[in-house]
Amino acid sequence: MKITCIDKEIRKVFETGYYHIPRFQRPYSWEKDQVLEFWSDSVIDSEADYFIGSIVVYTKSGGELFGVVDGQQRLTTITMILCALRDFYVKEGFQNLANGVHVLIEKTNLEDENQFVLQTETSYPYFQEHIQKFDEPETLVNFGYEEINLKNAFAQITNFIKETIQLIKNDKQLDKSQKTEATKLKLNEIRDKI
Repeated sequence: MKITCIDKEIRKVFETGYYHIPRFQRPYSWEKDQVLEFWSDSVIDSEADYFIGSIVVYTKSGGELFGVVDGQQRLTTITMILCALRDFYVKEGFQNLANGVHVLIEKTNLEDENQFVLQTETSYPYFQEHIQKFDEPETLVNFGYEEINLKNAFAQITNFIKETIQLIKNDKQLDKSQKTEATKLKLNEIRDKI
């Protein structure tokens, strides 16, 4: 087994492969404090090149599918931030930017089928249907511990972005077009920091 260390931006990580979180990995367990700390470190307080920590993967097949050994909580949280950004881009009328972010969440594989970049077994189908999917969910899900944590974390991330956008919308010094542009720039800033 060959071990290699590669320094990559998270965008390149998501663009260059698919990541599978196997059933033997612990479920998503981050709660409010961990999500807040990650958001603060990576979005609010971060400088240009914030180091999110090591992500350990192994090649599963063809050099494009990787099994996640370490980094599941961070990859899942980043995916949720991207999903929330995508949803806000749509809500604010920036469909092209939503489509651009969505390719970091779901992309076409070599068989020309859509495939989620981050695939999890333990939270299937909740994570895929209720967070990653661009459209409305088609599946009802029984909620367990992991699904509750995912739902709460996604709601918390969504609220962080909503509060940020609301500050712009409440700024009485900006006219409507300036608010629209400022909203787009703020969403892009969050995207680029992630």
